[in-house]
Amino acid sequence: MKRTRTRTAGTALALLTAGLLLVGCEPAKNAKAAPPSSPSPTAAASSPSPSRSTVAPAQLDDSYFAEGSCARALGPGGSGTTAHYEMVPCDSPNAEAKVTKRSGTLTGVAAALPHGADCPDGTDVALDLTQNALTNVARNRSAWACLRNLHDPHPGEPGGGGGPGIVVGDCVYATKTASGSQSVAETRCDGQGDHKPEYKVDKEYVKQTVSLKGSTEQTCPDEATVTFTIPAPPGALAMNPTVACAEPVD
Repeated sequence: MKRTRTRTAGTALALLTAGLLLVGCEPAKNAKAAPPSSPSPTAAASSPSPSRSTVAPAQLDDSYFAEGSCARALGPGGSGTTAHYEMVPCDSPNAEAKVTKRSGTLTGVAAALPHGADCPDGTDVALDLTQNALTNVARNRSAWACLRNLHDPHPGEPGGGGGPGIVVGDCVYATKTASGSQSVAETRCDGQGDHKPEYKVDKEYVKQTVSLKGSTEQTCPDEATVTFTIPAPPGALAMNPTVACAEPVD
């Protein structure tokens, strides 16, 4: 008798459940979709609208910082020396720099080769896009964007104290590397930088690692008191180093 009561109660419960499901589903057949609710003014103010430029790209393709596009600086990069940038419309009041040249987006073995930024003269920032993208998806690719500020100052100009390399007309000061060896670093020639200029570059030449028969090796002028090797462009490997000749700043 106990087993019979249990089965009967279970059957009744199943029928009751099915009935409730049918009752619950019947109005849904003729129900109209509810209009989307409008967010309250408070919620709208507290939820910032997403910006396409602040979202890191899922893939690093050629449209990312394409030539002619504009950008603004977000803050220091991982090394503390290069700012991260985001793309913004060129007519935006936030636009700070323009892409004057964009290297091709390379993948696979080509991405591992030292192509470098190869930026034109007057470039203020050589931006490594694989680091700027802030996404691991882009790590197996290689691309550079050459940026020039839309307004002064232009640190990439000779004497400006910045840019992707040291050129004739730039000023440097003596410093030491992490290993303790003597080196130089760029600073503004007008003395408005963090370091006082000590030497000014008046000549550069490429030093041939292999001397060809009959070729004349270049040297620095007699008045040059400092000579140093200019680092290769960012991301590049220079087979023949460039030597800078500098003389003291008056």
